[in-house]
Amino acid sequence: MAEVNDVELQNQYNNAKALVNSIECLTKNSDKAKTLQRAAKRFEALGGYADSEEMATKCRTEAENYSKMEDNLPPAPKNPMDLKKPSKVSTWLLRIVVLLVIVGIIGFFYTRQTNHGAYMRSSFYENIGNHEKAYKMFLHLKDYRDSEKRYINNRYQHGVEQLKAKNYEKARDAFREIRDYKDSGDKLATCEINLLKKTKKHGDILFGEAHWVVAEKKKDKAFLIKTKPIPGIAYNTTDDKVTWESCSMREYLNSSYMNDTFTDAMKDSIIKTKVIVKDNKEFGTKGSTTKDKIFMLNEDQAYKYGADLNLFLRDYWLIGPGETQREAQFVSYGQVKESGYPVNDRYINTRPCMWVKIK
Repeated sequence: MAEVNDVELQNQYNNAKALVNSIECLTKNSDKAKTLQRAAKRFEALGGYADSEEMATKCRTEAENYSKMEDNLPPAPKNPMDLKKPSKVSTWLLRIVVLLVIVGIIGFFYTRQTNHGAYMRSSFYENIGNHEKAYKMFLHLKDYRDSEKRYINNRYQHGVEQLKAKNYEKARDAFREIRDYKDSGDKLATCEINLLKKTKKHGDILFGEAHWVVAEKKKDKAFLIKTKPIPGIAYNTTDDKVTWESCSMREYLNSSYMNDTFTDAMKDSIIKTKVIVKDNKEFGTKGSTTKDKIFMLNEDQAYKYGADLNLFLRDYWLIGPGETQREAQFVSYGQVKESGYPVNDRYINTRPCMWVKIK
């Protein structure tokens, strides 16, 4: 499932970058300084998203530099009588300059305002190896000629460059939108595993199509719990006696959910874990033992990691049985309800969790 906030943040980030790029069209240093100050404010509004803080600082610095520069406009004559009548040579030179300016304006309009012109400029950036600028320009050309194909290839090349430079966040952002192209899915997994290595315990990490809290971290693996619960999924689709081993939730998490959320390389990094579901200590209902890649928290884990999950105070399922085999335990406002709730209820949310290899 894609996170809506990430799409909105990326759009705002792209708009800020476009504003920075627009100074190429400005001639006055004072105008460039004002434009960069506006861009800095937009990046600051994005907080810690991607490299927004770094970009805001860079824009502020460049704006200050431009503000110190003069616009180098020719001074007006002190006395109109000082102006001399231009010679024939000067007149012809002036005409040539005016003609060149007109040609330049036409060329500027052509390359900036027409698809063919923009296509030519995109191709130029591709040829000089500026794949980031090339893919962003090809993106806006949509179906013009082979723009879509070249957009994907340039975005891939940009991702490869960033991955080689160990700029994992930029590489991840490049590969995320083209994960089915060549080996982008594998490279995306490499980026996210490396970012996971650097994320501290209790931190938030984007892995696959969801955000996760790093609840535990060991030398070679990390325990992730989905930050925002999934609504509308029953522990079991029917009102039957079930255990974790036989319930439909287990099947869903380890098939449809896993396939929709992670690339093949990411799925390979998820550890198949021995999941021991204890009998309900109060009511004696039976648990089970399975091996799963994705599962849910048990009663002890709900209390252990509760502080990391309070951002979204929603009822969510636990893996253990309730008072009968037709009920499963759940958490409500941070408290475990051992008697449980009917397994076919769809108003209780789901928090997947998993161990991921980070070596």
